[in-house]
Amino acid sequence: MKKNIAIVCIFLMMLGITGCAKTIELTDEEQYLVAEYAAELLLKYDRNIDTKYYQDNKAAPVETTEEAFTEEVTTAEPVTETAETEATTEATVTEEITEAATTTETATTQAESENVDLSGKTADKGFDIAAFAGVNEVSVKYSYYMIAEEYPSMDHDGVAITIEAPNGYKLLVLKFNLENKTGEDQYVDLYSKDLEYNIIINDSKSAKQMLTILIDDLYTYQGTVQGNMFEEVVLLFQVSDSVAEEIDNGSLKLKVTDSNKNSTIINLD
Repeated sequence: MKKNIAIVCIFLMMLGITGCAKTIELTDEEQYLVAEYAAELLLKYDRNIDTKYYQDNKAAPVETTEEAFTEEVTTAEPVTETAETEATTEATVTEEITEAATTTETATTQAESENVDLSGKTADKGFDIAAFAGVNEVSVKYSYYMIAEEYPSMDHDGVAITIEAPNGYKLLVLKFNLENKTGEDQYVDLYSKDLEYNIIINDSKSAKQMLTILIDDLYTYQGTVQGNMFEEVVLLFQVSDSVAEEIDNGSLKLKVTDSNKNSTIINLD
């Protein structure tokens, strides 16, 4: 064994010696084969090397080509987030507004939910929401609705702001008259009354009011109304294009719920 090792070492030394004789030049591949052969002999005859390890690793390694790697990657089943995206879209729709309204707290809608809860007494369109909330100095009554791509108004700092409906959706805007029934200025805080508003379309689909920073938002209204004067306030709802098309040919109702879960339904037709 020692003799064989010595022969290999002498052979390797001869490859590196240059003299008067013609130099033996080996290609990179030939040098690699010689080195590999020498290493194999050393492993085979060195008693410190486990024979089982040598036998298990004797087989030449499988060469992985770029073509094979590409095929392996492309045939693997792709990982997607479709399920998570669909679940999120079905559960909530995030309110999208212009850059000026980025501080607006987002609200979710249920524009196409089924089995709408219609419990609660029914009122006509002259129903006073303020009286329902326990505010007797003013009245809040429904006026009309409109469907729009965007709604311009102002925030609480008096800065002009426009709320835009995202692609595939429309804004359903309900207009109300907030009237001071007294001859004195009245500070009105409807936001603290914790009222919830749900628009009901064709008794089957509903959407919850959007939460905005608009100064004329009925849901968050806090302001002073001059004596014997009125202001126009709004509720904004976000509905899909298909639901918006159904409004003109269907019924429209507004369900109002207070903090004690008492509710009433206003017919808006």
